[in-house]
Amino acid sequence: MPFDEQTGRQGDARAIDDEGVDGLEIGELERQQLRERLDDDERIQHALRGRIMDYETNDDDRDRREESRTRKMASRGRDLLTLVTDRRLMVVIQREVPADHEYRSIPSNELTGATLETANGNQRLVLRGPKRYYIDVGRSATDDATAACSTIRQQIAAESDDDSFDSLERLEALFEQGHLTEREFEAMKRELLE
Repeated sequence: MPFDEQTGRQGDARAIDDEGVDGLEIGELERQQLRERLDDDERIQHALRGRIMDYETNDDDRDRREESRTRKMASRGRDLLTLVTDRRLMVVIQREVPADHEYRSIPSNELTGATLETANGNQRLVLRGPKRYYIDVGRSATDDATAACSTIRQQIAAESDDDSFDSLERLEALFEQGHLTEREFEAMKRELLE
């Protein structure tokens, strides 16, 4: 497991580059359960460790957000494992018995933002989409958490580019079918590309 001299923590993000699930420091039963939940062609890019995940509705009203907040916590002596794959985040809330682990999938195409911040002296990923997620990654090396956050941002940007391209194609089709004037088409295209 790579060692981060700055935090004194170990992380396994680099270990999984070539080994996938086998590069994770988890038990064999946990590996098997994880393989069953991943798509055959899905690749793990980063693995981060922490203890707690909070999530809430993505509402501008702070009181409504806090009312909706849910906390998930790994069992004592276990980790909350956050896996960044090439298409989603999978959060594994480890329990005493692997059969009791909880798995939460957060598709990349649902996310609109990702930041890495420090709260109460601990690192956490803050993800925005239909929900806001606050995922503790404090048991991971700082470099690993930064790289994982960067990967998530790149996935969000790629999804946004794909959405813009699809929207542009639909817009062109409407123009070609005569549903938009040239002036309307150019104005909407300019707005879409900004």
